[in-house]
Amino acid sequence: MNTLRQQMLFLLVACFSTFFSIYLASNWNFFLEGFSPDRLAKTLMSCVFNYSLILVFAALFRRQYTALVLSQIFVGLIEFINFKKEKYLSTNFSPDDILLFSEAFKAAPLALKIAFFAFIAIFFAVLIFCFKKEKTTLLKTYLLQITLSVLIFCSAIYLNYIKSPIGACSKPDYPSICLNMSGFPNTRSDWMGDFRKIQNFGFTTFFMSKILDSLTEAFLPHETVSRETIQQIFKPLETSAVTSPTTSSTTEQPNIVVVMDESMWNPRLLDKKLPKNLTPFTSQNRVSALLSPSFGGGTANVEFEALTSLNTIFFRNELVYVAKIRKPIYSLPLYLNSLGYDTIAMHNNWRYYYNRNRVYQQMGFNKFVSLENMMNSANHSTIFNQAGWANDDVIFDSIKTELNLASDQPKFIYAITVENHPMYADDRYGTQSYKLNPNLSESAQQKMATYTAGVARADQHIRDLTEFVKTLDRPTIVIAFGDHLPNLQNVYDEYHYFENDPNREELNAYETPLLLWSNYPVQHKILAQPYIATSFLAPKILHLANLPLPPYYQFIERVSRCYDVIHQKFIHEKASCQFDKAQLLDQYKALNNDTVNGQNFTYQLLKPQTVN
Repeated sequence: MNTLRQQMLFLLVACFSTFFSIYLASNWNFFLEGFSPDRLAKTLMSCVFNYSLILVFAALFRRQYTALVLSQIFVGLIEFINFKKEKYLSTNFSPDDILLFSEAFKAAPLALKIAFFAFIAIFFAVLIFCFKKEKTTLLKTYLLQITLSVLIFCSAIYLNYIKSPIGACSKPDYPSICLNMSGFPNTRSDWMGDFRKIQNFGFTTFFMSKILDSLTEAFLPHETVSRETIQQIFKPLETSAVTSPTTSSTTEQPNIVVVMDESMWNPRLLDKKLPKNLTPFTSQNRVSALLSPSFGGGTANVEFEALTSLNTIFFRNELVYVAKIRKPIYSLPLYLNSLGYDTIAMHNNWRYYYNRNRVYQQMGFNKFVSLENMMNSANHSTIFNQAGWANDDVIFDSIKTELNLASDQPKFIYAITVENHPMYADDRYGTQSYKLNPNLSESAQQKMATYTAGVARADQHIRDLTEFVKTLDRPTIVIAFGDHLPNLQNVYDEYHYFENDPNREELNAYETPLLLWSNYPVQHKILAQPYIATSFLAPKILHLANLPLPPYYQFIERVSRCYDVIHQKFIHEKASCQFDKAQLLDQYKALNNDTVNGQNFTYQLLKPQTVN
């Protein structure tokens, strides 16, 4: 077979393998969605990735049919492993899992072990058979295969780097090549998470892209954080947890319900014509403002700061959930587990968005109640609004159901809503009659009316939740806040809201309402300040609940005593500080880098010994 015909055969098999892999991942949706230009670009890029895999096998074994057969056996093996892992653990297979082979193999059922060894046996049987029956490829063809392999490999590393969150394509003056890279499968910055990435590209391409991510990560410079550095952070702090100041007369551990409300904000800051009593419960129970790290999106980064007290300033342009969290980390649910809490994450969206199904396991949540768990045959047809987002009724019903379950354990529930998610050019809540600035364009009026109706619904949902909590015997704290300002696009421009701050470098671009309500007396003054940075919220929650602060949160509280906020747009120091501010900031940076990029000594040193 001449060289051209051989390469055409490789491409044909690669494309067939790609179609089959994408079909397995997306099932009938693959045909339903059709071939948009973006989908076509992704499919063609997947063909190239699969073609390069065949070239690698051809370069290794110097036999064309051997390369074709063995490469597809390899593809079948990783597809099979991914299918089984998703079935048993609700998370996908990634290259990092290879390092955990011995642990996974011990835990695997006998049938799965037999299937794995069957794949390996077939692989080597085919290898031996093909080596005996097939002649080696001609030298010139072999050299071409190696050249193509190296060229594609080097190009893929380069493209993966420039499309990474810190690469050239994330810069304002990005190169023109970035405009033609919609089909390139960089997996570090896609908010939809790994599951949707697999649907778009097929598992083989996804797996290879993850390998490229690891290579890119290895090539990037990193600050090394030693175990001694982390030990020095916590050494001055007491080894035993510090008791919070008494906040109530009860000694029973309270339930803690945190609701991170999608795009919850005050639209009257844009238009004073809106009703003053638009959000009565919010107005009555607002104690402060949450200072979000994001504007108009990036929900999971806000969540990351709230649950870990780490800071996205050290991971600019990255979606930390998607790009970084691949191992257990110290977090609020992890610590609350050690105090006897049942920790539950809830989100009325699909479990794979932002990789939450994997990330929540690493954070120590006992349970994740996602949209898949909230749906049933009775409400399937009405659960989604006109914009395609699930209504918030289902998540608040789930919160009430969870709180109502008989249990001796207190509960920590972290719930993220979604129904008021942008964009707002629809009538998801029906036709609205709000009086708005008559000078607004039709599109701006539509978005403003839809968003405003969503805010009013969010206020009512929280009020209804607190009415339910009144019926509970266990003391319960409800904290609610917006994750970020809404993405209203041209609406801000037409109101000239950021006219004097076009780069959004002022506090008001990041402040959302922070509400506090409880069915027993607590000290509201703990949260009563102009604003609270998301990364500094957790110690205050522990104080509210009269729970002890471990060394980790003692350190976070120490940082918050010297800095009002550490933010990507600004760092505000406090006038009074008992500690060395510069040293504290360096230690805080080291803590972040160790946890997310380093050896994770923080978790190793501080992880509770009684985690559920």
